[in-house]
Order: sequence, then C-alpha cells, then structure tokens
Amino acid sequence: MTLPQRSRDTSFTGDTETYGEECPHKHLSQVTHGYLSQSHYGHLNVVLKNYILERHSEEQWKTILKEVNHSGNFQSSEKHDDGLTQKVINAAVDTLGLKRDAFLTLVGEYFMEYLIKNSYDELIRNLGANTLEFIQNLDFVQTYLKEEYQEEVMPSFRCEGDSVSDRMTLHYYSVRPGYTYFITGFLTAVAKSQYGMQLSINILSVTTETVAQEKGYREHVIINILAKKPEEQPDTEGPPTFVAQTPKNAERQILKTDVDAVRARLEEILRTQGEDALPLNKYRSAKAKWKAIAKISLFSKGFVPSYPQQSAINPKMFIDVFPFHLIFDSEMKLYQTGVRLQKMMPSIRSRMAKVTDFFTLKYPRCTDFTFENVKNFVMCPFILEVQKGRLAKDFVQYDPFQIKGQMFMLMDRNFFFFICSPVVRSWPDLEKRQMKMADIPIWDATRDFLLTDLTYRIAAGQTTVVEQDTTLLLEQQRLMALSIEDKEKLTLLQKDLDREKHRHDSLYHAFLPRQVANMIREGRSYHGEYFPEMTAMFCDVVQFINLVANCKPADVVGVLNSLYTRFDKVTKVHDTYRVESIGDAYFVVSGVPEKIDNHAERIANTALGMIYLSHEVSNPMTGARIQIRIGIHTGSMICGVVGTKLPRFIVLGETAVVASKMESHGEPGKIHISPSTYRLLKGKGFTLEDRGRIELRGFGPIGTFFLTGNEHASDDDLVGRSKLTNQDIAFINEGHVHDHKKANQTPSSGVGSRPPTGDSEFATFAY
Repeated sequence: MTLPQRSRDTSFTGDTETYGEECPHKHLSQVTHGYLSQSHYGHLNVVLKNYILERHSEEQWKTILKEVNHSGNFQSSEKHDDGLTQKVINAAVDTLGLKRDAFLTLVGEYFMEYLIKNSYDELIRNLGANTLEFIQNLDFVQTYLKEEYQEEVMPSFRCEGDSVSDRMTLHYYSVRPGYTYFITGFLTAVAKSQYGMQLSINILSVTTETVAQEKGYREHVIINILAKKPEEQPDTEGPPTFVAQTPKNAERQILKTDVDAVRARLEEILRTQGEDALPLNKYRSAKAKWKAIAKISLFSKGFVPSYPQQSAINPKMFIDVFPFHLIFDSEMKLYQTGVRLQKMMPSIRSRMAKVTDFFTLKYPRCTDFTFENVKNFVMCPFILEVQKGRLAKDFVQYDPFQIKGQMFMLMDRNFFFFICSPVVRSWPDLEKRQMKMADIPIWDATRDFLLTDLTYRIAAGQTTVVEQDTTLLLEQQRLMALSIEDKEKLTLLQKDLDREKHRHDSLYHAFLPRQVANMIREGRSYHGEYFPEMTAMFCDVVQFINLVANCKPADVVGVLNSLYTRFDKVTKVHDTYRVESIGDAYFVVSGVPEKIDNHAERIANTALGMIYLSHEVSNPMTGARIQIRIGIHTGSMICGVVGTKLPRFIVLGETAVVASKMESHGEPGKIHISPSTYRLLKGKGFTLEDRGRIELRGFGPIGTFFLTGNEHASDDDLVGRSKLTNQDIAFINEGHVHDHKKANQTPSSGVGSRPPTGDSEFATFAY
C-alpha cells in the first residue's frame, strides 16, 4: 500500500531556512493511521525537554507541560505514546511562536550537541570522511542498539547509487511520521560542524508505504542534498543536468585525460567482448552515457579504476573462500551459496530453493523478506536466522543460528549478493553451539573480537572473573534463546529488568530530588541555581537532650525512626523534599529545585501532618506523646549538588537560618511561621494566630504567627490516609477543588480525590 505521493518544493540552506506555505506533515492524521498508537522510547521527548530548557526557558517548558497536561518526567528508557510527543511539539510551536518545520529543524541541530554531551563525539567524528559516508553508515550504528531497545523499529537511511560527496539523494524510512525536518536539521549540524559544509536540502516527496504485514507502515521521504563550502554561493539556476555542466571548477572535477581513458576502455570492451558487455548498454541516450562516464571519474576522485577482463576466481573457489554467502535473484531464488551453508543445509543446493524457505529476516525489524525491501534497506546490516527444521542432523546444536552481513546489488544480473558471518557473541556462545574457531573464516573480524577478549582477560590476570563471566554469558545466551522462541518470556524478563531499574532509581532519589536525579542520569550537570522565593521548614523534638541522657540507645533510635518514617511519608504526600536530618533536626524545603507557586501551602500542610503524626509516637521515659517544635520561613535560597561518589543536595542562604530560628524560638507542639510565610498563607483556608512581636536573635524584633490548622482538610486528609476501606484517598489541592468522580460538582471540603497507591497506609500523590 502506497499513499499518493506529495511532492514538495521545500528547502533550506545552512542557517537560514526557507519553508513552503504548507508543511508536508500538516495533515498528519490523514497519512498516519496505525502510527500514533505505537509507543516508542522517550529519547525524543528528553531531547525536546533539554532543548527548550537550554535554548529557551523553564517557564516556557512549564507552559508546554500545562497545555499537554503532563508532568514532564520523561526518561529515555521509558516508552511513551507517539501522540504525546506530537502534542509536546504542537504545544512548543504555539508557545515559542515558531513554525513546526523550523522548530523541528532547530531541535535536530541541537540533537547533535546532545549526542556529543552524552559521549558520542568520537563516533560522530569518525563515522565517515564526508556527509555521504556519514549518512550511509547510520543504519550500521543503529544495529548495536537493537538489543538495548527490544522491538524498536529504527529509522533507515539510504542514498541512491549515483550519489557523491557533494550531491546526494537520500531515502529516509521511519515508522514515526512527521520528523523529517528533525533529521534534516541533524544532518545540517553534522555537515557544518564535522565537515565544514553547508547543506542545501530539498524534500522531493513524502509517501507512506507498507513493507510488512504487521507493523509494516513506513514514512518514505526522498530528499535531495547539495553540500557546499560556506564561501560558495548556492546555485540559482538549479542543479545541473549532470556534473560536467557544473559551471564552477568543471575542469578540475573531470579531466580530459580521464574522459579519454574511459572512452578507450569502452572501445576495447566493444571490440573484444561485444556490445552486450558494455556497462553503459542500459543507457539509451548519448547524454546519459556521458553522464555515467563523468560519474565514473567522480566516484574515483579523479582517476579511472582498472577492471580485469574476467574474474580471476572461479565459482568453486569462490564458495570455498566465502563459506557464508548467498546470491539470489528478484524472485528470491538462490543462485549460489557458500560451502558451509550447504553443509549445514544440504537441501539448499536445490535449483528451486528460495532464500525465504530457509531463512527468516530478523533485522531490519518489522520488514518482510522481499527483494524490493532488500533494495529499500540495502544500507542496513541484515540478520537472517535459519528456520527450524532446516539444519542437518549434525548441526542441530547450532539452533538458533543467525548470520549477519551486508547486501550488495549485482546490477548486471539484478541479483543480490549477501556476504555474511555467523553471529557469535562470546566463547561460551561458540562452545554451546559446538562450533570451532576453524568454522569462522580467517579474514572474519569475529575471530579478532574473540581473541582480543581472551588476550585482555589473560593480561589482566582475571582467571576467576573469566569463570564468573562465562557463567553470566551462558545465562545471557540462554535468555537470548528464550527470547527468540518465546516472546512472552522475554516480556517477563524485561519487566524484571524494569523493576531493578526502578529500585536503582529509588535509591538514587533517596540522596537527590527527583528532578536533579533525572538530570544527572541523563548526563546533564546541576551546577547550582538561585531561587528568589521558596519555603523552608525546621523541626526538632522537645527535650531531646533529656531523652538521650535518660533512655537506652535503642529507645532513642526507635523514637527517631518512628518519627522520621512517618515524616518521610508526609513529605511524599505533599511532594516536599527532606534535605537533611541530623539528630532530632528535620529539614524540609519546597519550591526547589522545581520552581512552584504553592510552595508555602505545601510546607504548611506538611507541618500540620507532622504535628498530627507525632502524637502517635510515645516518650519512652514518661509514656506521654512526643512533642515537636516547627519553624517555617519563606525567602531566597541557593541550591546545588556537591560530591561525586555520594552526591548530596544542599541549600544555602539566610532563609534556612531564619527557619531554624523560628523553630528554636517557637513553642512545643506548635508551628511558628515568619511574616513572609504568613502573607502567602493568608486567605487560603489556613488557621493563623498572631503571636505578636518577639526578639529574634540576630534580626531584632519581628512580628510572627502560629499555624494551627487547615479549614479545608481533616487530619487524615493531611497525611493521605484513607478513612474507609476501598475508598478513594483524599489529597489537598492547594487553592483548587477537583474530584475525578464528580467533575461537575464542587465538594464542600475543598479536597479532591485520588485512588490509593497501595504502597502503605499513606498515599503518594501530586497536587
């Protein structure tokens, strides 16, 4: 199935873009049926987020998140519906006042910087000597991501055979429509920074094709690319008919001696082998013939290669030298196979044998094994797996057996030549299949990989580690075999891995706020930030010194553990962050590192919940309730992360000092707040008492207040505790009222509702 082609005259050159009146992806809903319901890993969402935060502002990112109704906690390892990504892009376009094409181009250019920041700079520098070579090798790089991102269908890039380093026609295939300008922006940035070239890009057509029965939809974009040095002026007359007509440097590009040499060679072939042997016979016009002659010279960078009149290797020797290879025609019938494959599958020698009868295409993913698809994805490394029951009895231990290699188009016969090697990942993998090193050709790089690994381990003296690693590799190989035979088992294994990642993240978040931990995991640094307004709270236990002096150590620790366990859950209820707890001092902040407007309300509700829960803990000396004292202040603060082995989040500034003094000058069982916090809480349903003016050491006389309650919430609401079994758990929605069951009613309590998380008797929810 191919939708009608949409040709575009849309182009941009270098840093200044010129866009057509209509974006080729304007009517995405008309061409993407079956696309947007798919989920993809969140790399693009992370890139979008980082781009807006670094190139624009945090306020604009918050506006975008509000429009799409999302928290913005994107992770590259998590899957998201592509519809969400499209919503983020549309919201960003509206918020930033940019055209969609221009925005995606800018994000694509930023993507190169993002890759360099994440340690891919060596790969980008060394992937190719020019833009054409860079593009032609992108598919190869992506094959090494296929194990990490199971079932993800990677985009594919292929330049037409007559492309050269400064003029190329790119075919771009993707299961995700609408991102063409992201790709062109990325290629433009790479060409400029790595090769000093300015690209002129013209999108020729955008179509939708089907390459497989299941998940086979692809957006197929054909792009014309011209690469020029920045000082060269773009052609105003359009591309030449062929390169010999190029006005500038024509003599340097095609030498007369080169043309004469090509002509003499063609005349010799005609005289000795006849007209059918001419490589230009398929061209009908003299103009096309001379165009091909010119390209021969360009491909060879100024010289004409010498080709033998006939191959020096006969077919018998060929199948011995290349024991793993296939040659098949347009009907997928096998014309020639390597000797090793013939030994493994004797029936493959039949004249009627088809490659699809013996092999299943494993990569590229979600692609039917057809001749046309091989042509479309010829720049991809191909992985074929021998079908069950095809291996001879002496080779059944090889199963599952895969071969990986490259497809070459044999133009004169319309055949494909697949030169390949067995997929062997490790020594245990080799031994498990009862294969030997001799089964792999000497010229095959797989031998070098295995021997290099062994040499490194011997040099490092890792005899014990080798045994442990061998066991691990055997287990990995066993799991790989299960994933091939049973997709459900692979799914369960992936879920186990996700749970382990979640445990790792939870441990990391114990030391850092969620937003900061996510930044560090994504490779970004948190160097410190100034916050003009946030709220801090200090809490301590009344008469704690007497408690330590008169109780057993286990009792003292037990009291603190009971308090802090309850307090930690209250901070989760209101999404505040505990910075530190030393002895009986408990320090909580809100409004950092994520700037929010209701930081004072969150701290106030946290403090009220802590007062309520402290009544559940008894004094081991007297049996009476433990009393705590709390102080709150709102002001400016500096925050950052210190340390590398065990990073810690710190806050610095006068606000912390004043909050500590409010606590020390407070009264047992009460919440003492400063005038700045009072101004933010006044009129929002909180019960406040005027304490009058007190002498605050270091600050002089100051009027302070006591916070005694929240008129809109009960004690159970403040601690996220369900009153009735199977009831929704209430949460405080600061300044707003919402109930997901009664969208059109206004509860009198000022409390919304949210289903319980099931973690404990305390619920964790957002405001």
